[in-house]
Amino acid sequence: MRKSLVTLASLALVGLALSAFWASGNVNKLSAYGYVGRSGDVSLIVDMDLARIRGGEKYIPLLVWLGHTENKTLYANRASFTLTDSKGAKQPMATPDEVLKNYGPSLVASDYTYVNRLPDYGGMVYLACRALPQVAFFPNPSGRPKVLYDQVELPNRTLFKAILYFPNGAGQDPGTYTFAYDDPKSQTHIEIPFTIPWQTGK
Repeated sequence: MRKSLVTLASLALVGLALSAFWASGNVNKLSAYGYVGRSGDVSLIVDMDLARIRGGEKYIPLLVWLGHTENKTLYANRASFTLTDSKGAKQPMATPDEVLKNYGPSLVASDYTYVNRLPDYGGMVYLACRALPQVAFFPNPSGRPKVLYDQVELPNRTLFKAILYFPNGAGQDPGTYTFAYDDPKSQTHIEIPFTIPWQTGK
């Protein structure tokens, strides 16, 4: 009973912290599993619908969108994105070789099939922006996208969508995760805090 009360109190504090951050206008909820963070006219979206069913795996897959309408070019490479887990460990993006070896090509292919059923945030958030096609930091072993990207350049009014994988060092922890994008060239930094409603039995 005492343990349950402590857990409920911890979750309540997490909820209050997230509510305060979202209320600031920097982060907004788009759907049950999708959030958008903004810096000026730059928008970063993260969806953890796929992540919630992969809690037992070595990597956390996040579906992200990045786009903008500012008069500048954004740059995104493998070092631009990090995930700070619920224990405070800042995780860099995994490499494609690590994911194929420790997660498996069949699971990556399944992830691409899964995300095709998720909401089209691009059409909801990035009005009048052109999508760069087939951007992939982790190519699909069984179809498109096939070409590996190491760096993406986003001119004014463009966006891209991609699956990103991060090491899962915290397991199915209910605490707060923070997804971040940092581009020193354009002086753009966005952080999105969220919790992952892990689906048990996966």
